[in-house]
Amino acid sequence: MNRGMTEEEFAQRDYLDKQWMDCAEVAALPFLHYLQFLSYGGLGERDKQLHALGILEYYVRDPRDRINMYHIETALNLLGHCYEMEGDYEGALDCNEESLSYYNTNNAANCHLQRVLSY
Repeated sequence: MNRGMTEEEFAQRDYLDKQWMDCAEVAALPFLHYLQFLSYGGLGERDKQLHALGILEYYVRDPRDRINMYHIETALNLLGHCYEMEGDYEGALDCNEESLSYYNTNNAANCHLQRVLSY
């Protein structure tokens, strides 16, 4: 994943954050459900695909799971991408905007928002 980083974005981070700015990080469980959504869609297993989406939605949206979730902004981006692929542009927009509330800069949600708003 490549992201453009401006000097302004780079200056807003401390030393440790700068080490990770060119990486995309996500917790394992939401990523697993995202990959299941993609895989089942590619295999034509619509029921299983929707089930994986439902589990991803529940995991990302349930406040009890958020306590132990790392990189919530990336998990929201993944969920938003699923919504986008489903044609739910309002849901995708909501996820991307919430993701930006965690990190406004150096966030893939900025690119996703541009794409969703073009629909």
